[in-house]
Amino acid sequence: MPNLQYMQRIYETLHAHPELSEEEVWTADFISGELTRLGFTVRTNVGGTGVVGILELADRGQTLALRCDMDALPVHEDTGASYASKYPGVMHACGHDSHMATVLGACAYASQNKERLAGTLMAIFQPAEETVVGAKAMLDQGLFSKHKPDHFIGIHNWPSLPVGSIGLQEGPITAFSDRFKVTFVGEGGHGAFPHKTIDSIAMATAGIQNAFALAQRRANASFPQILSFGMIKGGTSFNVIPPKVEVEGTVRTIRQEDQETMIDNLHQAFGAGAHLHGGSYTLEYSKGVPAVVNDATCVNELSEIFSAKIPEIPVVTQGLASLIGEDVAYFLQEVPGALLLIGSGQEGAINELHHPAFLVPTQTLETGYKALTSIVEGYLSCLD
Repeated sequence: MPNLQYMQRIYETLHAHPELSEEEVWTADFISGELTRLGFTVRTNVGGTGVVGILELADRGQTLALRCDMDALPVHEDTGASYASKYPGVMHACGHDSHMATVLGACAYASQNKERLAGTLMAIFQPAEETVVGAKAMLDQGLFSKHKPDHFIGIHNWPSLPVGSIGLQEGPITAFSDRFKVTFVGEGGHGAFPHKTIDSIAMATAGIQNAFALAQRRANASFPQILSFGMIKGGTSFNVIPPKVEVEGTVRTIRQEDQETMIDNLHQAFGAGAHLHGGSYTLEYSKGVPAVVNDATCVNELSEIFSAKIPEIPVVTQGLASLIGEDVAYFLQEVPGALLLIGSGQEGAINELHHPAFLVPTQTLETGYKALTSIVEGYLSCLD
């Protein structure tokens, strides 16, 4: 397959040189060099270390944006690969290296075929996806202010799908990803005399149980939502009731109305727990990245493109929604488009994102390349 060896080389090079969120300096320089070599006009330092390449094709037409992410994770690699990370404690454990390689492969294809293509190809290499700040930073710096695309496609490898397949589903496929911190305040004292205290631990215990109960009984089961607690801090000794307990957690919903209901539930649950034991509470709720919503028209167009150009590749259209957070959502609020999932699951292999032994197989690069080049052909072909 044309460009497959190129993509594999790019993938292995990037895998060996991972950089954490907002530190993607070497990566950005490497990407800029490849885009320049392919004939793209390149903008750097967009929203931090972001890189944008623009390729004007032979004739006028639509603008198609392809987006990938650049950052790695604070994970110590345990793959044993010959191209393993050169930096202890930093690894491309989410496959962003494969995303960049695939988009560069599509860029190479467009460059090689620009005389028979029309319009503009925009390649977006986004920093800081893992900390979900990169997309918004690029938009805030005017990513689309001069050249807004007509279509937007993001990609992500997906170990839940087998290699050789594609996932494409309309509607929400990721969640509103929020976090909260609640502080219960009472009066501390000796563990032997709880009646002389206002027990903050008792408040927190009641509040947590109340919140779980409300989340379960008030949730519409047709729309996934999750409440999880991840941190409880309070106390200094086994026999001292602390005056204050802090609890932190996350809420994941796929509809804004469910997000608002969950906030109300937390206030009621924590307020009841505090009131029961005579104390008080404060809730700090931070709304995070919004849900990724794939545009129905775009999904239908992509389905037709795949059916016509790559019918040999199975396309999964249901059961893809999850409650992770992904900041490609900010781009999709600006431009109609979709997040395309490329199967990376292999029998007998580690099929978990963020795992120290996870590697993206070569076949995923091949499938992603076929998908993106068919999209380039579908949206940017010259009209006869």
